[in-house]
Amino acid sequence: MLLTYYTLRALADEWRRELPGSLLGDAFSQVRDELVLAFARPEAEWMVRISTGAFRYVFRVEGYSRARRNVATLFEEALGRTLRDVRVAERDRVLFFELDDDSWFQCWLYGPRPNVLWVAPDGQVRAAFQQDEAWRGQPAPAPRPAPEVGTFEAFRARWRPDRKSLAQAVAAAFPLFDALLAEETVFRAGVQAPSPADCGEEELRRLYEAGRALEAELARPAPRLYRVDRWTAHFALIPLAHLAHLPCETFDSVDAAVHAAVRRELAARAFREAYEPLRQALEAAIERARREQQALEAALAAPDRAAQYERWGHLLMAQAHQVPAGAEAVELPDWFGDGAPVRIPLDPTRSAVENAQAYYERARQARQEREALRQRLEDVRQRLPRLEALRAELEQIDTMPALRAFRQRHADELAALGIGRTGRKEPEATPAFRRVLLGGGFEAWIGRNARENDELTFHHARKHDLWLHARGVPGSHVILRVPGRNRQPDRRVLERAASLAAYFSKARGSSVVPVVVVPRKYVRKPRGADPGTVVFEREEVLLVEPRPPEAVQAENS
Repeated sequence: MLLTYYTLRALADEWRRELPGSLLGDAFSQVRDELVLAFARPEAEWMVRISTGAFRYVFRVEGYSRARRNVATLFEEALGRTLRDVRVAERDRVLFFELDDDSWFQCWLYGPRPNVLWVAPDGQVRAAFQQDEAWRGQPAPAPRPAPEVGTFEAFRARWRPDRKSLAQAVAAAFPLFDALLAEETVFRAGVQAPSPADCGEEELRRLYEAGRALEAELARPAPRLYRVDRWTAHFALIPLAHLAHLPCETFDSVDAAVHAAVRRELAARAFREAYEPLRQALEAAIERARREQQALEAALAAPDRAAQYERWGHLLMAQAHQVPAGAEAVELPDWFGDGAPVRIPLDPTRSAVENAQAYYERARQARQEREALRQRLEDVRQRLPRLEALRAELEQIDTMPALRAFRQRHADELAALGIGRTGRKEPEATPAFRRVLLGGGFEAWIGRNARENDELTFHHARKHDLWLHARGVPGSHVILRVPGRNRQPDRRVLERAASLAAYFSKARGSSVVPVVVVPRKYVRKPRGADPGTVVFEREEVLLVEPRPPEAVQAENS
């Protein structure tokens, strides 16, 4: 109700008792989208603060203060003139400050382009608070009075049975009512029809009479704030029966009540601005930890292949003379089991001993990776309850001092989440890209859209990582994370990463997809190109079958 016609009318009535005859001594802006008009008499000074920003308001405070730096002086040619009157347009939310040379300031704070104009006696705009060049020399917009609802017939003609709620239909019939006044009208009328279309003649008449009674009561302001919670309050120009259950603070003047409501809302916005990044970061960290725990538990639940690889290596070493050269597989009796034949896949370019040594290496890598998975799982199982405890503690905070103390107390943990002291979220140490384990310490990071593709390739990939992308079709950037500069993925790991690049592309439905593999250092972004667009050189092309992450991880286990 801060900017209803009735509130502006009440403010103008209060100001008219003191401000006329005072001098316009200053007009400046030291807060974004806020104009201050400073008026003075020998015995008193006042500042009228007008905001045209996302949160709009107008109120008056006693005294005068102006910052020394970062202040813009406005409407300099109007300074020194005397205020003759303050008024609100008839049945419209336009506030006027009339000066002694017949010019005036015209303030409207609704619609998509709120503004304050200094208007010459001929109606032409001399200067504007916002978009000054566009407004200079233009005719000032004329007020547009809302229709009066003098009779029941006029009310019924404006009734909108197609509105979703009774309050919305009341607001359409009483065009100067906001949501609070409309809800109060319905409450006082005692109408409980399911929808506006269900209201009969009797219900409509009760709504009309309740609305008219409210209009009369609004001419006698008794301002108050109804407190919903610590950071939410409803300003009301008169007592509201439907909010009578809430704690209420009354005020001697509309000015004081509006000032208190604005201060409360600005404080609430500052608190939310500091609180929300913390809450969102903790929620995201908890969700990532839960997904990571599920993925690790699934990977560790898969059969351990290390023992099998080692047994195959033993069988090949013990029976190397039975392995034909160039074979792609061989069946050998299992001397370490029941003696039944075991089929062992082979690399035909290697000898039996070399294949055995390769299986020993695979067994070693599988054990190392499984141990790394266990350590990561233990870490996330310890981290997740701590994150949930932090979130629970944060949910109990509702004051700025308590929030500052929370940030100081948990500074190290919050820094690990990428939260700095300002409350702004920094880039995460562990990005939230889709991640797939490929075995041997290798991991694939996958972008999910053009912006993420850019972020992944140019801000998180290292020069010695490999960049993969389905050739000739739109798709995700895939980064094969290489554990160290001297480590190179084998063919199996490359093909797993390539199959992911194929799967997360427009060629997913094809049986075989060509995938480009390029060292990240040979990938660059053309100047001015759209997000996700790159050029590259020194590529290798793999032909692979598209496979989802689940299939790739199952093969890796």
